[in-house]
Amino acid sequence: MIKPIPLYVDEVLREWDTIACIAYAGYERKGPGVVAIMPDGNSSVLLYGERDFFVKQANTTVLRMIDEYDPDQEFLALFDTDDGNTRTLRISTPEGGRRPKRVWFFEMLRRVNRE
Repeated sequence: MIKPIPLYVDEVLREWDTIACIAYAGYERKGPGVVAIMPDGNSSVLLYGERDFFVKQANTTVLRMIDEYDPDQEFLALFDTDDGNTRTLRISTPEGGRRPKRVWFFEMLRRVNRE
């Protein structure tokens, strides 16, 4: 039986454009990787972990997921579960949703136009 994800992770994942943009921005800067979601008081902190980090840890499960995901359409989210384990999810763009690459592109366009 798969345990439900923690509330702090669920709240972050509901903010699709935010996490999709962070995931694709990390991919653009550092290559394939994972968005780590960590609780921080009443909010969450999102960090991007590139593939090399998981190579150094010899984490073959996460490395396999990194090698298989499509950053244009998906992102990987890593978080600690309530029982103290770490879990990684492969999250695909929902039907009719905006792909991570598209979210990131329009955010970069918005920033350029603002300047």
